[in-house]
Amino acid sequence: MSALAQVQSSVPSAQSRKVDATGEAAGSLTPELVIALCGPIGSPLHEAATQITNTLREFNYQTVTVRLSQLIRLNSKKVDIAVDTSSKFREINSLIAIGDALRKEYGADVLAKLAIAKIGGDRNKHFGPFEDVVAESQKGSVKIRNQRICHVIDSVKNKAELDLLRLIYGDALFAVGVFSPLELRHANLERPGKLTSQEIAQLIDTDSGEEFNHGQSVRDTFHRCDFFLRVEHSVVGPAEPKAVAQLNERIRRFFDLIFRTSVITPTPEETAMYAAASAARNSACMSRQVGAAVTSSTGELLAVGWNDVPQSGGGLYGMKPVGSGLLRPQSDRPAEDERCFAQIGGRCHNDTEKSAIADKVVASLIGSGVLNKEQKDQAVSAILGDTRVKDLIEFSRAVHAEMHAVLGASRVAGDRVVGGKIFVTTYPCHSCARHLVAAGISEIHYIEPYRKSLATRLHNDSLTEATEAGGKVQVRQFDGIAPRRFIELFEGGTRKERGVLALKGRIEAIPMTQVSLKAIPRLEEVVVAEIENHDLQLPSLLPSEDQHDKASKQSEPTA
Repeated sequence: MSALAQVQSSVPSAQSRKVDATGEAAGSLTPELVIALCGPIGSPLHEAATQITNTLREFNYQTVTVRLSQLIRLNSKKVDIAVDTSSKFREINSLIAIGDALRKEYGADVLAKLAIAKIGGDRNKHFGPFEDVVAESQKGSVKIRNQRICHVIDSVKNKAELDLLRLIYGDALFAVGVFSPLELRHANLERPGKLTSQEIAQLIDTDSGEEFNHGQSVRDTFHRCDFFLRVEHSVVGPAEPKAVAQLNERIRRFFDLIFRTSVITPTPEETAMYAAASAARNSACMSRQVGAAVTSSTGELLAVGWNDVPQSGGGLYGMKPVGSGLLRPQSDRPAEDERCFAQIGGRCHNDTEKSAIADKVVASLIGSGVLNKEQKDQAVSAILGDTRVKDLIEFSRAVHAEMHAVLGASRVAGDRVVGGKIFVTTYPCHSCARHLVAAGISEIHYIEPYRKSLATRLHNDSLTEATEAGGKVQVRQFDGIAPRRFIELFEGGTRKERGVLALKGRIEAIPMTQVSLKAIPRLEEVVVAEIENHDLQLPSLLPSEDQHDKASKQSEPTA
């Protein structure tokens, strides 16, 4: 049987009615949205979920919040760990332990699977089953367009969870990173005075990144978000109205972009970070690709940079001469690519040197009688795996992106660098940080955390992550649309009709996402089958508005 015959036999109705394939595909596009929140403990995640709900009412959307902590509670018996409610600290710690145990037993993405099963069940209960047949668009396209529902997942803590949600919902999923500086997270967690400073510090450290794949690791998940929301006011005490106003303003702008109900252009910060992320793609470094962009104090883009091996004559491999008189002519430059990946064996020089250090340390210990020769391999592995040796970056051949950008900006803009800002895809190492201070940079904006960096510890006299700079160089989590969705969200589409601005109102506007409902219910069914096979529990479907409002006001800890 031919491939065409096989397809026709699987959809017999195609033989008895006229089918418009283009209309079929277009009619299956869904306005449904899924928002996955991610953020370090103490950040206003619950408050963000509430403001998302309030904003989406303006777009005629029903919003359901799915709390992963509730899913953890419901399934605690599956891993024989009880929720300890004897104190707030023990309660949060036990929720983290249960979540880790569930991920270990059923896979790192199990909490996302539970959320997916809940979303599919809600759709089926509220809108009825989706009949995946030919000419579905002729029967039900209006019904599909009216399925204006958004599920807010509060909150993902593991990369595998976010990866699965993106796999199922595609561009209909928006991951929102919610972040507050450390001192504000401390203040938020202190309410209502049930956690000590020591307990808060321990929870923040655990939440940031547990050293196993099935643990929760915000540090490895946060930077993969589509939109970053930095809240610089506490959600408790006198500053709470300011925090709510900041959330409202940013979230409304975000949804106006998704629905294209306003003409919105990128902020200078969004443009600069997009330039930095684009520059990172030039890097051939085997460890990671990092990009940076330097702006003047007024936001003008001065130069970009990326991490790669320097080339004799100036610049990096793969670049042309920067300017006549400064560098040798192109014909005098080495013709062969001498970066690490192009060399025989393709080894990272930094890793090679770290291994040599570990070997030398162990050999010295064996020579002094501290270790036996039989323990050599085990000792070398321990040094490279569990000590600060693994974090060394001094032996890399690459110029770091920040330095490449600052050198370029200084070459073309001179002292306009002083007082300027730098936007980096990854938190700067301590070596780059001290050079940025010396260059006169006033603000450092980053997306991805970098656990190896000692920047603020070694240079706390000149660098700060606090909300008030106090004369120091400020290191700030990036705020705005992530580079990964920059083009898509700022693509304006059709804005005028007969020469006049014509934008849809919020009630009738549909999101710019182009996701078909044909595949989603089938993928959800597979997830549900796995959940049922493991006999995992789900919360009730589609809680009422009153139940949701009540849940929004609870101080449910993020686990």
